[in-house]
This record gives sequence, structure tokens and C-alpha cells, in this order.
Amino acid sequence: MGGRVNHRALDVSGLGHIALRVTDRARAKACYTGTLGCEVMLEAEGLLLVNGYGILLGMRGDAPPTPRGDRFAPHRVGRDHLALAVADRDTPDRLAVLLNAAGVRHNGSEEDPLARAPYSSFYDPDGIAWQCYVFALPSA
Repeated sequence: MGGRVNHRALDVSGLGHIALRVTDRARAKACYTGTLGCEVMLEAEGLLLVNGYGILLGMRGDAPPTPRGDRFAPHRVGRDHLALAVADRDTPDRLAVLLNAAGVRHNGSEEDPLARAPYSSFYDPDGIAWQCYVFALPSA
């Protein structure tokens, strides 16, 4: 990508949705709705769309060229992780307790040494990495 595009010229108001590739939509649905509390917006052949705290998350099963048993790997080119922004500094600690109770793999509550912000990282059933991060953008 060459030059810089002014986001105001495009009239972009924010992120529209995130599409995730999952190996088992029923298992993903249980994780995202049951454990994380997302609301199902649409369920159709080959697609699950949930409201993940104001971010639309679309989930599709493996595409034909996807290797059987493929797993998410954060160190390949592409998305590393997704983060939910929260304002309350205690939220990552509370989330870690909830994730323990639900049997969800996570790294507990941590602190980003550069931003000096608490966060909790966790993984969906396909190993897709998420964070709950205390973060606020500076005012414009």
C-alpha cells in the first residue's frame, strides 16, 4: 500500500464486522454465546453471525481448501488476536474467574508493560486468540 488515505474522505465510521473461520460452528456458538455472552444475530446454512459487544462476528466452517484439523496460529501473517476494549481496570480479573469456571483456556490477568494496562487473554475452541484489554483511545 502506497500513500495514506484520509478516513474522513471514505466516511468510515468504524469496523463493520470480523469474519472467523471455525472448525465446528455449534461448538463456536456454545463458546461465543454461552461462555462469552454474545447474542446470535443470524444463523443460516454455513454461517453464524453474533453480536460480540458491538462488533459483528461472522463464523463459517472450514472452506474446502482448509487442511483437515487446521488450527489458528497467531504468528502467521494475518490477524494475531482480537481485543475487546473495557474501561474498568478490574474487568480482566473478573473475566479470568469466569473463564476458569467455564473451563476456557486463558492466561489469567496480566499487565502490558508498555501501555501499563491490564488485560486478560483467552482462546476460543479453535485457538483463536482474544484479549479483554483496558484501553482507551486518546481524544481527538
